[in-house]
Amino acid sequence: MFNILLKTRTYFALFAAIKTAILLTCISIAHASPQNSFDFTTATGRAAITPEVTAELARMRALEDALYLAALQGGADVNGFTAVSTDTSLQDHFVIRPSTKILDYTILSENESDSQFEVIIRAAVGTLPEQKCKRSRPLNITIYQPNTSIDMNVPAWIEIYHTKLFNEILFILNKDPLLSINNAMDTPLSPSKLKTVDEKFDYSSLISPQIRVRKGDYAVVPTISISSRNVATRLLTSRNIEIKLGLNVFNGGTYNLIEKFEETIIFEHDRLTLLQTLADADKKSREELIIIMSSLIEPLILEMTKTLGCKSLEDTIVLNAEQLITQIGSNQGIKTNMLAITSGKHTPWTMLRVVSVSENAAILEPLDKARELSELDGKTVEFMELN
Repeated sequence: MFNILLKTRTYFALFAAIKTAILLTCISIAHASPQNSFDFTTATGRAAITPEVTAELARMRALEDALYLAALQGGADVNGFTAVSTDTSLQDHFVIRPSTKILDYTILSENESDSQFEVIIRAAVGTLPEQKCKRSRPLNITIYQPNTSIDMNVPAWIEIYHTKLFNEILFILNKDPLLSINNAMDTPLSPSKLKTVDEKFDYSSLISPQIRVRKGDYAVVPTISISSRNVATRLLTSRNIEIKLGLNVFNGGTYNLIEKFEETIIFEHDRLTLLQTLADADKKSREELIIIMSSLIEPLILEMTKTLGCKSLEDTIVLNAEQLITQIGSNQGIKTNMLAITSGKHTPWTMLRVVSVSENAAILEPLDKARELSELDGKTVEFMELN
């Protein structure tokens, strides 16, 4: 009899161990669910109406139930264990918690009957996706007059040639099909003047109109600094040139400096030695030095266009005639049904959708259509590019 009881307990313990292993596997699967995903989901919550539970309280409970179910659809964390009592009976204990957050939601419908309240919601669940740059949106760039700084000891031919570097920058930018380039290289950029001067009341602006840059576009000022320095040893003096070629990028509309890109190169253009004939024979030609200087351009442009193309689009939304409007549109890469986010009042985020787009404007509506539009007036929104 003792052996039979021992074997029975052994079987139960083995069964409990197997069951626990299966449970742990389920827990692992639940934890392994994609927690960085982002999606829209629909959920229905219900709550009973009783003499002790009013319709309004049932409505709130039904809404909570719907939010909980929506969050579960984005993934769940399962915790639990199996307990074996002395009489070999088994007891399972589970705790299931959503592993994702409700970012924003809207109530699609509410139905009340004599016995229950039903609420159907549409919710954005998960986590906001990381922006994956594809460098696929158009960029509108205005090139203003370059800023130059040239050492008086620089050879004359280099001082004359440096302007061709700017022309080559313009040529390479114009070859990119995703770029729209406005050549204003004869016009200096004056952010302070553009921020404060009204052309209607400025005489110089009436004679020579200011070249302005729209929101969502960029103003670029090329810069170049050329300096000369000698490096001397006992038998040789090397005359070197240092060139710093840069692109300073300003936001359209505000004209705030947002990025500085710069490439530097140092090369020897001449040398003095006791054996001057041999030194001259080994000296690089002017054509070779021009190639060295031109090598700065492509990596500089690549860095700028990649960085700007990967920047998220942002703008301030304005309430006008009961519509939320931005001052950037299809010219800046905005598309219909694109999502935008801003900080939320009742949820972590307020999500909006682009319902209409023109060249330089877009109309948005919040996910929750019951939300007061005046609460979103003047807020900064960031547009999301979902793959």
